[in-house]
Amino acid sequence: MNFVNPPAESPQHMTHKIFYSHLLHHVIGYNIYLPPGYTDCGETYPVVYHIHGWTGNESSEIWPLEEVCKNRRAITVFINAISSEENYFDALLQIESILITELIPHIDSQYRTDTTRENRMLSGFSMGGNMAFYYAVKHPGLFGSVTAYAGTYHHLYFKEYRTVGVTPEKVIGVYEDMLREEWYLEENNILCLVRQNAEQIRGKLNIDIHIGTADILFCDNEILHLYMDSLNIPHEYRKFEEIGHDLGKIV
Repeated sequence: MNFVNPPAESPQHMTHKIFYSHLLHHVIGYNIYLPPGYTDCGETYPVVYHIHGWTGNESSEIWPLEEVCKNRRAITVFINAISSEENYFDALLQIESILITELIPHIDSQYRTDTTRENRMLSGFSMGGNMAFYYAVKHPGLFGSVTAYAGTYHHLYFKEYRTVGVTPEKVIGVYEDMLREEWYLEENNILCLVRQNAEQIRGKLNIDIHIGTADILFCDNEILHLYMDSLNIPHEYRKFEEIGHDLGKIV
């Protein structure tokens, strides 16, 4: 993955920019969508930070999400989730630091953003869906909502890859087996994080999960949904029949 990846062509009102990361000692690219009328008024705007999927970059998902950007009155920042760490969990933490300590302050200083928690949002696809959900639950005082498109969660709450490709009718069995183990209680497990912060996120963090029933990651999302239900954590869970791992079809 490169640090800077400008798109060959951008949707209307979207511009490619860079910022300097002191953590990576390098400039990093991002795309930013400014709603129509932004330059003509002095109002502040909500901000959505979107995190791309595995092997993607800051420009790989701007077109699939073009209509989403156009249909909301908000600034949208497409970040480059690049990391110098090879271990997935270490990379998750490094990208978290870049987002929270560097990119968000940069965006708030350069654009007219509404800096309240309620108007700072996260979204992501696949790997990025995982990251968006993890950061939102870990920092409930910083983000007001999260939308996870086909998130991949087995990296954090399963040994190996035993949920990948599981058929819908077998999900309950996998879920029940998992709850008999102590693995899901461990600190790095995303379900553990959900349980620990349940009071802070229940009714305060707007959670929206999208997944196709033919997605190889369907089981990951179904288990997350079942677990939040068990904790009475309100969330929107949107299943798309016979849709695979395709961002353009589930937004």
